[in-house]
Amino acid sequence: MARTAFQIQRDVIYALLLREMASRFGKTRVGFFWVLIEPVAHLIFPIFMFSYVRHRIVPGIEYPVFLAYGFLPFLLFKAICLQTMDGTNTNRGLLSYRQVLLLDVFVAKMLAHCVIQSIVFLVVLTGLGMLGFDVLPPFPLELAAVTVLTVALAFGLGMLFAALASVAPDARPIIRVLFMPLYFASGILFPITRFSDEIVDWLALNPVLHLVELTRLCAVEGYEPMRQLNLMYPLWLALISLFGGLALYRLRFLSRVTM
Repeated sequence: MARTAFQIQRDVIYALLLREMASRFGKTRVGFFWVLIEPVAHLIFPIFMFSYVRHRIVPGIEYPVFLAYGFLPFLLFKAICLQTMDGTNTNRGLLSYRQVLLLDVFVAKMLAHCVIQSIVFLVVLTGLGMLGFDVLPPFPLELAAVTVLTVALAFGLGMLFAALASVAPDARPIIRVLFMPLYFASGILFPITRFSDEIVDWLALNPVLHLVELTRLCAVEGYEPMRQLNLMYPLWLALISLFGGLALYRLRFLSRVTM
């Protein structure tokens, strides 16, 4: 029996998802542990570095938990955004098959990194829980909703960056470098409220900061977010970036320009 268009796209995305997972984990067990090295290293170094002043950094909150619920959503955002942007380069050969669309590649990469980062998230939180830290979020449903919003914003921006990089390839390394100052401007290592209101007003233009603050508000008991916290700001940016990314993808597909 002939398959429908939905069934064909579903099977293509599933095959691309398996291919992406295989390329990330590799054929040996070492590949799985390699995926955990980056988040664990980013967590261990600041914990040891700030252990002697942890109570002054975040009074009343365990610093490893504070750090984990800041870095892990940022890592999810960064991975989806950059890997979606690179989808036009890393899977160019697959686009020669008429069943494979560029949008399928984008979706498969997004789903693959959702799975990978979920595994990293569970492993890190389980490790902290075994060490005696309270890692259970008081508002799990709200935390899941914020995570979905983080994925949506990252996916939308990734498609926009992919369209930009297809026109100006030199923009690709610049976008990667910009994630370094974004890391420090998102309040990962310390509460953003330690700065003055004038500085926080400027930092609040960063939507990732709002996502990190929302994540900690849902996951860390007693956390006090910044006064400028606004759920609608990253929500509207996510919707705009998704519609803008899909529109640019559609225009480039119709114009038959190779990305």
